[in-house]
Amino acid sequence: MEEIVITPHIGIGPFQLGMSRVEVEQAFQNLDHWRADDGIPVNLSYIEMLFMREHFEYDSSGKVKFIQLMNPNYYSQLRIPCLFQGTDVFTTKVEDLIHALMKKYPMIGDNDPRTGYSFAFQELELCFWREGIMNDEILKDPDFLEMSEENQELEKRYFYFTTISIGAPRYFDFMDDNQPDSQE
Repeated sequence: MEEIVITPHIGIGPFQLGMSRVEVEQAFQNLDHWRADDGIPVNLSYIEMLFMREHFEYDSSGKVKFIQLMNPNYYSQLRIPCLFQGTDVFTTKVEDLIHALMKKYPMIGDNDPRTGYSFAFQELELCFWREGIMNDEILKDPDFLEMSEENQELEKRYFYFTTISIGAPRYFDFMDDNQPDSQE
């Protein structure tokens, strides 16, 4: 696998919505050659670092209804493009990616890509999340400048998303403040 392709309504890389637990496990086994540290079996494979088993959710019939992919750049040994519509979602700054997508699709979740954490596009059943916020203004903040260089570099990773997720139809409806209350 030279790249991981994110395809809304279908899947991410080798994993697809609607797969059974057995099929998910088989996909992990089929990618066993992605072992870290020269194939030592107790080490996680790169694919297991990016698609942790707890990042899959299953519906009541045991089929995948949610898949989440971690940013591979958090693992220094791994550089693999993760592409959505030809754009690497983990090497494109949050602000740039969200502004480009907002031109094509309505968004729910946080409103401002400068300060938000979570952004979903219901039409695509696609969600982006980051664990911290970084923008050009923060780079000039005295508190940031007082940090060690190592900590500054760690903080700069928040220019980019931490995860991307896809869900089955209506999965991300909970993020939409405009949805009618189910009790009405």
